[in-house]
Amino acid sequence: MASKIRVLNEHTINKIAAGEVIENPSSVVKELVENSIDAGATDIGIEIRGGGRQMIRIDDNGSGMNKDDALLCLERHATSKLRDDSDMHALMTMGFRGEAIPSIASISKFNLLTCPKDEEKATGTMVIVDGGKLISASPAARSPGTTMEVKSLFFNVPVRKKFLKSPAFDTNEILKMVSLIALGHPNIKFQLINDGKTILTTDPVPDSNFQDQLNTRIKSVLGDDFVENTMFIDEASEEISIQGVIGLPGYTRHNRTGQYLFINKRGVVSPLISFAVKDGFSTSIDSSRFPVFVLHLSVNGDLVDVNVHPQKREVRLRQEQTIRELIVKAIRKALSQRQNTPKDPFENRASPVSPVFAHALGIKESLNQKESGSPWELRPYQTWSEVASTITYPLPQINEKPKEYTSIPLPLPPTTLTPPRVIATVPRYFIIDETTSKAFVEQGGRSLEKGGIFLIDQKNAHARILFEKLSHQHPETQLVQQMLLVPHTIELSPHESEGLRLCLPHLNTMGIHIQEFGENAFMLDALPQIFGSMDGEKLIRDIINNAHLVNENTGDGASIKKENMKRIALAASRAAISGDKRLSIPEGQSIMNQLALCEHPFHCPSGKPILVQITGEELAKLFLK
Repeated sequence: MASKIRVLNEHTINKIAAGEVIENPSSVVKELVENSIDAGATDIGIEIRGGGRQMIRIDDNGSGMNKDDALLCLERHATSKLRDDSDMHALMTMGFRGEAIPSIASISKFNLLTCPKDEEKATGTMVIVDGGKLISASPAARSPGTTMEVKSLFFNVPVRKKFLKSPAFDTNEILKMVSLIALGHPNIKFQLINDGKTILTTDPVPDSNFQDQLNTRIKSVLGDDFVENTMFIDEASEEISIQGVIGLPGYTRHNRTGQYLFINKRGVVSPLISFAVKDGFSTSIDSSRFPVFVLHLSVNGDLVDVNVHPQKREVRLRQEQTIRELIVKAIRKALSQRQNTPKDPFENRASPVSPVFAHALGIKESLNQKESGSPWELRPYQTWSEVASTITYPLPQINEKPKEYTSIPLPLPPTTLTPPRVIATVPRYFIIDETTSKAFVEQGGRSLEKGGIFLIDQKNAHARILFEKLSHQHPETQLVQQMLLVPHTIELSPHESEGLRLCLPHLNTMGIHIQEFGENAFMLDALPQIFGSMDGEKLIRDIINNAHLVNENTGDGASIKKENMKRIALAASRAAISGDKRLSIPEGQSIMNQLALCEHPFHCPSGKPILVQITGEELAKLFLK
């Protein structure tokens, strides 16, 4: 009987390894750039075409290789980083397994041009590989260093190529990967060129301390705003040291997109450290928000295991409690020093000017604007017939006349619900009248038990209104757009800029008018009136980080475009009014009126309920009756 088990040939093994190590073009860039770093390069150039599918070229001034090493690096598990298994416990290099180059060469047309740095009369070597097959190895001229060129990526793996996303998406992923590596190595110069255009350049600061180098690199990659809203930390023990910047308590995000962690200069993800940073802030930040940081953790090689993930994205740490305590101590020390710094006596004074101008002039608005003598000027509650055609979320009264108003037509609905009457408000919620609530619920095809209290969650309700208006599902005839008296300039990191450019056509359609105002700067000069006086930069960052657009060049373009509009609208709906704020009765009524016009008025875009009923029986139990 013939054997069913057979040993795979080397070519097939390399293709399988490529599937583990190389997921997309950004994986190729990561592996090759890390090889350049391990070679001691101080200047690394990356050039891509067609999102990396057509060509990826990595050029460095590292130590280079002679002919024998150039051929040997194409063999699997050939590495200069390890001698035996004991070296695995003290790794300090980016790469070590010797799988990247042979895996990449097996699924592309691969060229290697290299020349050693320290050998006398050294000559360069050109190696050409086609789909894992060595074509030639010949002498060539080059200055010391290495150039690796990858063309026609996945040309012989059509299944993998089929599942790649758009070139624009891959370009943005490469930009994020290079930005991450650049943050981890502030002493190295990086340049990224996409289709002949330079999209990222980072220059190191010579002869300076680590804090200056890191701040300069963060400015190049993440923008000035990130540096201005962070503080430096520096703490060390016998085996562990931590340096970097953490965001101020008021500079947070709703997810972990602003968190960059490097362990021995390797960019990794560690939930342990992310939680430790949040613990360091204690109650200084909202429990639903996440602090931003760029942290460099230096540990002895035997305290970290980097061989637990094929792409080295995750690590396993020893002495976890010691590391956690050091991080918490460093953050609380930095916060304490900042609190002891003399404050501006005018810092918390209420702004005497319009809220629109207050942000532009750097004056902080009072958190209790009503109590400070500048209440919102609201119309009294009107009958449904009077408000149906001109409902808007109430805005702060602005004395100056806006420059311009434009309207975006929206489809008119066949029917609408009669809004209940708001009778009281409490922080986060408002209470609606039982009689009119029952009619409202029955009109929506639902039934509730008689008696009790009907509560509306104001944040969920406003999120539903925002979502349906922005996705053009709301049955109002117009979406009012207001030009900002003082346009707001937003500085983004390079990869955030690329993400925003994909969203711009959809945002302008929604009435969020943004235009480019420099290489990585954008100007926001108009918003739909329903957003009120919210922070425009926070809105844009939430959209960039949460929209996750689908490539409109594949499949049904019209349906994908509609889906992308919904995704942006869902991301923008996160900018709903604060859940902790207490609204006035007219404000609550205005939201209730707009909610009655929605297609799905009983759940927010995330599926959370908007209206709940506490029955008489439930109330009786609370009073132990």
